[in-house]
Amino acid sequence: MRDLYNKLLPTEDSEKRRTQLVIKLEDLFNRRWPGHTIKVNVFGSSGNKLGTPESDVDICITTDFRDLEHVCLLAEVLADSGMEQVVCVSSAKVPIVKIWDPVLKLACDMNVNNPVALENTRMIRTYVDIDPRVRPLALIVKYWTRKRLLNDAALGATLSSYTWICMIISFLQTRDPPILPALQQFPGLSDQVMEGLNVSYLNDVSRVKDFGHKNEATLGELLYDFFKYYGYEIDYDDAIVSVREALTLAVINTNTLLRNTARFHNDTPYNILDLFQPYQQLKLVGATVDVGVMVLCAAADS
Repeated sequence: MRDLYNKLLPTEDSEKRRTQLVIKLEDLFNRRWPGHTIKVNVFGSSGNKLGTPESDVDICITTDFRDLEHVCLLAEVLADSGMEQVVCVSSAKVPIVKIWDPVLKLACDMNVNNPVALENTRMIRTYVDIDPRVRPLALIVKYWTRKRLLNDAALGATLSSYTWICMIISFLQTRDPPILPALQQFPGLSDQVMEGLNVSYLNDVSRVKDFGHKNEATLGELLYDFFKYYGYEIDYDDAIVSVREALTLAVINTNTLLRNTARFHNDTPYNILDLFQPYQQLKLVGATVDVGVMVLCAAADS
């Protein structure tokens, strides 16, 4: 298992090419639109230590030049600058541009002025840094989902990689004793409001570095228990997973219609995962997939 983990870690070459892409894009945009502040930031797996050498590069452009929020303008400049497979997805909830850099051999998705995504990346990275078991467990589970085509919500009937990461964090928060804390629940935190959301969390890893030391479970035991938990133990009918609270919440009445609509098709019950976004407690992710059956069937095939 450790050998697999080591193979999944980014190589020095892959990290170097990602850094070069960031510098290249930032230089391109600032030369094209002088007089504005345009910064290129990595987020997602590129910034939270959960990427592999094969991972796409997720980029968020932060700028005072609001015209770039019309991302097709970016797409035109990128295509004229030698990028390939340029696709502008302006109709998405978060508009993005997809590109392939033929020189650096990297695929990239980029959006503009999405600061919550950057803050969320920093929080996930903080969770990863708290305990040395988090990163290998997450990378191995992500590898497993990728090999079984279970990590692309856009394809339907699967979960996003982000949802899998939230599942892993919640699982580690609810061990006995817990391995991870609830970073958003520490006393004394000052509200940090961004786009109407309170994105504050404890970002001082030194204060929680030994949080999970009482739990001596090995990486192998945690991997086994992760599948057991989501395959057998969690009550999908009566629980909502919350990373923010570090527990499973009782079903709220306002969600009954959504859950009942999603759970039954041709009178067949589904194990629908209800998982709150860490920053948006009324927004669910993963609420369209029979997670229990997916985990059990795929694990049995492993």
